[in-house]
Amino acid sequence: MCGIAGLFKRQNGMTPDDIDAVRRMMAAQVHRGPDADGLYHDRRVILGHRRLAIIDLSASGRQPMSNEDDTVWIIYNGEIYNYRELRTELITQGHLFASQSDTEVIIHGYEAWGIDGLLKRLRGMFAFALYDARPNGHAERSSNPPDADDATSRLILARDRFGIKPLYYAVSERAGNVAFASSVRALLDSGMVSRDLDREALIGFLHFGSVPSPLTTVKGIRCLLPGYYLVVGRDGMAMRRYWDVSYASGDEHLGDAASITAEMRARLEDTLKRHLVSDVPLGIFLSGGVDSAALAALARRLEDSTLRTLTVVFEEREFSEAQQARQMAERFRADHREILVTSADFMRELPSIFAAMDQPTHDGVNTYFVSKAARECGLTVVLSGLGGDEIFWGYPHYRWITGYKNPVRWLSPLPRLVGQAIVNSVSAYGRLRGQERWMRFRYLHSGAPGDRLYLLVRGFFAPEQIDQLLGLNRSEPEVAVERSFEMVRLPAVNGASDVNEFNYIEMKRYLHDQLLRDADTFSMAHSIELRVPYLDHTLVEYTAHLSAELKLARHLNKPLLIDAVGEPLLTEIGRAKKKGFTFPFRKWMRQHADALEDIALGGDLLDREEVHRLWQSFRAGRLHWSRAWALVVLGAQG
Repeated sequence: MCGIAGLFKRQNGMTPDDIDAVRRMMAAQVHRGPDADGLYHDRRVILGHRRLAIIDLSASGRQPMSNEDDTVWIIYNGEIYNYRELRTELITQGHLFASQSDTEVIIHGYEAWGIDGLLKRLRGMFAFALYDARPNGHAERSSNPPDADDATSRLILARDRFGIKPLYYAVSERAGNVAFASSVRALLDSGMVSRDLDREALIGFLHFGSVPSPLTTVKGIRCLLPGYYLVVGRDGMAMRRYWDVSYASGDEHLGDAASITAEMRARLEDTLKRHLVSDVPLGIFLSGGVDSAALAALARRLEDSTLRTLTVVFEEREFSEAQQARQMAERFRADHREILVTSADFMRELPSIFAAMDQPTHDGVNTYFVSKAARECGLTVVLSGLGGDEIFWGYPHYRWITGYKNPVRWLSPLPRLVGQAIVNSVSAYGRLRGQERWMRFRYLHSGAPGDRLYLLVRGFFAPEQIDQLLGLNRSEPEVAVERSFEMVRLPAVNGASDVNEFNYIEMKRYLHDQLLRDADTFSMAHSIELRVPYLDHTLVEYTAHLSAELKLARHLNKPLLIDAVGEPLLTEIGRAKKKGFTFPFRKWMRQHADALEDIALGGDLLDREEVHRLWQSFRAGRLHWSRAWALVVLGAQG
């Protein structure tokens, strides 16, 4: 796992100042790659790299890396889990390899298949910048020097299908030059990008609890979307999508329940076997839930070597999953570690937590401490069950979305005025009680059904609270939210239905914009590579085409996953009430309420009177801790 940074100039040649700017971006990402650094440049491009060595620890795996004649260069962050098969295929085609790394497979794969053919074949998590200096339409090798001023040279920025690995870019207004990096902070440190706040991104954060991609809080910086690649050449730039998830249309015939279970088991085992490949110490984070237990069960079947697991525990016994994790570790014969995290640890680490944040988030502190614990245990790679709830529909709301409790379903047949009256009454009740979950019913007034349902379930602050925090009337936030949904609506041809539309938005917004972004940011803060096996795209594609009946059961969470793994302990966990991996945040924040409110009031992004009022609501038990924590985060960053 690594950090990348660079600059592509469409017109003018490189200067020493440009090289210094890229070096500053590299310096801002040392934590992403503490093992080595590298820099390549010619008159058109600068490529900088910070390396965290995972596969092929030798010097031959260093980056920037090139092909044999130095006409194609790459800097890359990620893991390609099928690189061995691709390497074998490329060797049979005559390609010569100088390393054992997965990075070199991308270079030769691009030469052999082009960018679309390459991306179609890759299984893994990745963000890379590939520079092609070959003339003649980059179709064949040439003896020309790589810095030849040829109009066909181009830069390609590409990102994996789910956005597991980050990639940000900024385009200069006048020259159209493109700077890019693995973090927003690195681009800011380059000095090439203005620090102007993107107000639409702030509005989006208050609505969703995370900044909706492709926005960032900086007006001139954008996130490359998952499943896309960007081509930049002398004559311009083009954005292209190469993958998107699709769902069952109702006429798929994937076999009976037994054959589906067998196929799911085979896919899970294949995926996990690939994710266990590492030349450095690897472990599994046990949270006490079905997802992590399934990973441990499968890993024990596939590996005879020592299985390392770890879990974070608390003094507050109602939050600690120590007993469940110990039971799992004993069952799977794991070398298990427990890391105690206390309220004092939380407050002591606050400056480091804020420093690690690349974008504001109301979550991710759990990943920060898990990754810190992994580093203290001597691990470099950790497997996580992240994504399991989205893929196997593990969240409780999937049950009522598919049932009669879905409010969009029973409001739709009612006369418009009757429906509005009900929504207004519920929203007014929420305001009276100071509970935003009822206040969010106001979202049901307008918008597409999937959008309204998502905001009702996943919405963060209520509309009235956002208006007060930003001093706005409702029209500006409504326009911003509508734009944020335009890019994440499920096309009808991809299997649209209420639950599929919701899942599609949840994958694009909650999974990508929050969970995966936080997972990368806070794990890399401790130079830990966090892998997410459930997001192997072949597994997701298969699961998405299965019916809701296979994913939901009355008294069992994630029956599809549990049946496929076939481990009795998982059935026991799946029958228990879903708890989720949470810290004792509410208690800790109430213990340190004065200090935290001072931080929340220290910024200038939000109305201070409304921030104080909301904090009073939190103290009185009427505001969820995550909203109060979000105010602290914005206060620290603003």
